[in-house]
Amino acid sequence: MARVSTGTCELCKQQTTKSQMTQHVAGCAAKHDASGRSEAIVQMRIEADGDPCYWLHLEARSSTTLKQVDSLLRRTWLECCGHMSAFRSRMGELAMSTTVGSAFPRKGARFSYEYDFGSTTALAGKALGTREGCLGRAAVRLLARNDALDWRCASCSRPAAIVCPFCIDEGDCLFCKTHADEHPCSAEEVYLPVVNSPRMGVCGYVG
Repeated sequence: MARVSTGTCELCKQQTTKSQMTQHVAGCAAKHDASGRSEAIVQMRIEADGDPCYWLHLEARSSTTLKQVDSLLRRTWLECCGHMSAFRSRMGELAMSTTVGSAFPRKGARFSYEYDFGSTTALAGKALGTREGCLGRAAVRLLARNDALDWRCASCSRPAAIVCPFCIDEGDCLFCKTHADEHPCSAEEVYLPVVNSPRMGVCGYVG
């Protein structure tokens, strides 16, 4: 049975399902605009490629560069060691200096994103539409993100707190603090924390 992914609006703190959040933020964003000159704002949803239970909604000024969107993604989900990253559309790789309005000129435009070209975290995005509004001084704004997933210890089914990066491809890699000490890899001192990110357990990511 598929997991039902829920999330929380960063603007009003309302919790709803992933499928309902798109409609919610479309209306909620305008209610939380700053005062000032209106301009074109692009709203988009980004999710982990291969695990859509990790997702977020954001919006950016049409004139904002992809570099600024990249910065938000790093702060929210990804940054560990200053790795390189890239946006791509069906036309190929997009320069980080490209504006959001040029990169995603129409509703439904799809794109991909990669952080770290070695231990890669891949994301998939979609432009949800454009509205007129004012973000104040912000160039990019996080609108909503998925709630933390319910990961359980492989040994006792209590909430997991630790992930073993050596065993992440083998399945039994999540443990409570008690059973993490009993895991064969515990002597390696490389455990990473369970965090709300598709980069959990990868490289040196700690959230």
